[in-house]
Amino acid sequence: MGNNDTSYYLTTTLKALEAAYRVNQDLVVATHLSQAMDALHRMAHQSDKSARSSHQTANDPYEMDEYNSAV
Repeated sequence: MGNNDTSYYLTTTLKALEAAYRVNQDLVVATHLSQAMDALHRMAHQSDKSARSSHQTANDPYEMDEYNSAV
């Protein structure tokens, strides 16, 4: 499954859970829906982060990155 497929399924699932959360009247169910949405948001973030790192070119060992606190 490619990254585009993963993104599509994550987005579709999140939209369905968010819609269920909006119309839900049960606090216990809302808690479970909220936890599921949080897990999917984290998964989407990790998927996006790994896709970006796999598309990056080889790093120059002498190049400073933007997170270097010495700069």
